[in-house]
Amino acid sequence: MNESRLDVHVEGQSRAIPARAFLEVLSRAIDLLEDLDRAEQRSARLPGRWLIAELRNESATAALHRADSPQSQSPFRLVEGIAQLGQSEKLPPYFSAKVAEGLVKIGKLVRQEGVSGVSFGIPRAEDAPARIEYVSELVIANALASLEGVEHAVGSVSGILDVINLRRGAHQVSLYDDATRRAVRCRFPDELFLVMKEALGRRVRALGKVTRNRRGQILGVAIERIELLPDVPIVPSVDELVGIAAWYTGDQSTEEYLRSVRGA
Repeated sequence: MNESRLDVHVEGQSRAIPARAFLEVLSRAIDLLEDLDRAEQRSARLPGRWLIAELRNESATAALHRADSPQSQSPFRLVEGIAQLGQSEKLPPYFSAKVAEGLVKIGKLVRQEGVSGVSFGIPRAEDAPARIEYVSELVIANALASLEGVEHAVGSVSGILDVINLRRGAHQVSLYDDATRRAVRCRFPDELFLVMKEALGRRVRALGKVTRNRRGQILGVAIERIELLPDVPIVPSVDELVGIAAWYTGDQSTEEYLRSVRGA
């Protein structure tokens, strides 16, 4: 399976798919991949860009790849995340609220005249069929549900602080959560601007009012204060290891595989 390449497929009648709709789906797909790249690297400063590897005529299909990062897991994470949203309203691993919102916007394009469906696929080796997941109505419904903030309580989130946004009077910053590797939107008051600026790129603990969805996942934080933390490497969880390459452990469970590697 080529997990570093993503096929973006817009379905519709031959020669009747709106060009703008196809280009918008393609643009939003690139946004999703870049958001997942940032979550994986825990930084908004991406080293390269997604390129078009191939264009095909059946309906409208574009293959995207990162020539500078052939091991990128973002296409796999996107396709796997869409599959999970087809079964649950829980945000998949590495999916931020922004990624879920992007899928909702793509879902709206499906309702345009001339567009009957949008899917994302990962090519498999040789002549095996690609793995394909559709942006279905259920996927969109669960993505919307995952964005609903239903719990507000004082708490904290730890992670890398990155990207201050001051547009339209907003005071926002992204924090890449240590526990989930997911970007969390954070708001902060004017008086914390210099503190936030100095903390960019550092591990911090953000304390304030935390908003969670129905599954208890953190969607955002209204920051009241921050604490600097030591810079330590993040050890991937067992779930993350499974998500990166589910085939790697063969017939063994992840726990059995780890025990065999450690000689336990």
